[in-house]
Amino acid sequence: MNKTRSAWREPMVWMLIGMPLASVAIGFALLFAAVDHAGPAIDSPDQVTRLGQLQLSAKAAPPNGQRASNLELILRPSEGMIEAVPTDARIARGGVLTVTLTAQDAPARVLTFYLKPSELGWRGAGVVGSDRSWRIEVASDRAPWRLRGHWPARARFARLAP
Repeated sequence: MNKTRSAWREPMVWMLIGMPLASVAIGFALLFAAVDHAGPAIDSPDQVTRLGQLQLSAKAAPPNGQRASNLELILRPSEGMIEAVPTDARIARGGVLTVTLTAQDAPARVLTFYLKPSELGWRGAGVVGSDRSWRIEVASDRAPWRLRGHWPARARFARLAP
């Protein structure tokens, strides 16, 4: 008695058909999850031109007609103070700088400092913990530029440049 079984009762047929179908279904489920939970888009209030870490607003030109590549700052702690020192003497030092530090390991931890003009650049009261890495954003209230950068853990200073 030699009975042949139906092909649908063989486990190998189900493996050859089921595995590709399962991978396609899982792929669509992942695509749906990625699109559904992408989060809101971040809208910028003004149109900006991005040049490396530097962002120039479309509403105004760089200060004093300087090139964007000249905008470079060194951010460093100094005896309970935070200093922002420009590397180019042609950078206008008027106005207040807003320095926003966001912890890389805890995005809810944000430090904001307001630096006033000083003899070297800008200076303000504040202490930055050197035990964690920070994302930096520096903006001036008088100039159309904004610099972004990274301050690694245990680093003595951060260099912000395009």
